[in-house]
Amino acid sequence: MTTPYNSLTTPPTPHVPASPSDLRGSLVSTAPGSPPLSSSDGSMTDSLATLAPVQHQQPEYDNGSSSAHPTTHHAPYAYEKRPRGVLAYLAYAALHTPPSFFAINMGTGIVSILLHNFPYPARWLQYLGTIVFVLNVVIFVALFSATIARYCIWSGVFMITAKHNLNSMFWGTFPMGFVTIVNMIAIVCVPAWGSKWASLALGLWWIDIAVAVLVNFGTVFLLFTKQHQTELSVSPAWLLPVVSTVVAAASGSIVAQSLMPFNPNLARATLLASYVIWGTGVPLAFMVITIVVYRMALHGPPPHTLLASVFLPLGPCAQGAFGIVNMGVTARQLAYEHSTPIIPGMALEASLHIADAMYAGGIVAGLILWGLALLWYTLGIALFLDGWRKDWSLLGTGKFTVGYWSLTFPIGVFSTASLALGTELQSTAFKVIAAFLAVQVVLHWIFVSVGTLWTFRDGTLFSSQKFETEDAPHIGQRWHREDWPKTHTSDIEARPGKQATEVACEIP
Repeated sequence: MTTPYNSLTTPPTPHVPASPSDLRGSLVSTAPGSPPLSSSDGSMTDSLATLAPVQHQQPEYDNGSSSAHPTTHHAPYAYEKRPRGVLAYLAYAALHTPPSFFAINMGTGIVSILLHNFPYPARWLQYLGTIVFVLNVVIFVALFSATIARYCIWSGVFMITAKHNLNSMFWGTFPMGFVTIVNMIAIVCVPAWGSKWASLALGLWWIDIAVAVLVNFGTVFLLFTKQHQTELSVSPAWLLPVVSTVVAAASGSIVAQSLMPFNPNLARATLLASYVIWGTGVPLAFMVITIVVYRMALHGPPPHTLLASVFLPLGPCAQGAFGIVNMGVTARQLAYEHSTPIIPGMALEASLHIADAMYAGGIVAGLILWGLALLWYTLGIALFLDGWRKDWSLLGTGKFTVGYWSLTFPIGVFSTASLALGTELQSTAFKVIAAFLAVQVVLHWIFVSVGTLWTFRDGTLFSSQKFETEDAPHIGQRWHREDWPKTHTSDIEARPGKQATEVACEIP
């Protein structure tokens, strides 16, 4: 009889899939009492469903205190080494490319924008920003292809992700990563190549709007109806699907500015749509932030492995500030430079007054949101440094996850908001802050890029968090990387009277 092993013992010899079909075949459901499974060498192993899980007591939400609430941790039953061969490894990589990987796209995209629009511009910075933009397009195509393969080959993974109370939130990273490409097309390609690229930017922006709204509304619906949330499962990651519409709205003002020289009326329609989309994100983000504050006030900050997520509340505040300021700027440009009133048929003088009011209101709202963003930026730095003080290995490669990309995009949009306010208020202070934040984001991007490449090289980038089914009592509980072999790819959850299902796993 095969017995489960403890994390302090040597794991059993893993099965290495020889082909993508073998890998897909490993994702099977085994009912309790089913016949034994056949291994790759023809030997028979006992049914994994008959095994009792090894249980470990550990905090459900590690805040560095021994008084944290203990929960049961289930050890995995089987591990698979990283498969050999190009096709097998591509299938392995696709299976373990969760939505959270689009955070790489978000971070790289915001760096390209910051380099190109640096407060103190230089030609070489613009060239460097364009190079990073091309790199971002390549990353997006690779991640999007892997995502399509993931959900087409393993169809059950989609619904498992949708019902998961944490992993489903990371669908918001997809439209946010994509919109950074749309922004750079409007900023770089339209001035260089004209109206056709403006039309392309508009078309891609509407696609992003559709996806962002679907993710935002759909995730909230799943949160209410399909997921099993508790007070302890509240996470700053809840903001990701909500912020996707905030980012899309801010992008709409950039696309509208690129359209103005060619079609002011179309630019006006884009601007009005941006205001509506902004309204679907920013107010809801405040509601979620309230819940996150309540969660952290009672139970402390996230565990050290997820500590970078404390910067996520900065995102909707900073991007909301940039969006409302830039939308006011766009409204004023339409009225003054292109004689296009926001309300059709209105007299020119009245339309100018309305444009001035929208512009002034945007500046005031932007300043208020910028102040809230400053609060979350300061708290994020303090909480992260406090966590690092408690665990000096926090920034080592052994604890690196894709979640560290949260150090880039939220701070990056804080820089763009600072630059927008500095430009409109002609404030040197805001421009200096924007430059400082931009340099910080570039340094963070270099750090997380090195960590990503390092873990990609040794395969641990695709090692996974346990992806539990709806029958699991502790959905979303994180594995501690140091407790398990680095080559694991999946686990099997078995309980009396339930089917044991081997499913793909994800890292937030």
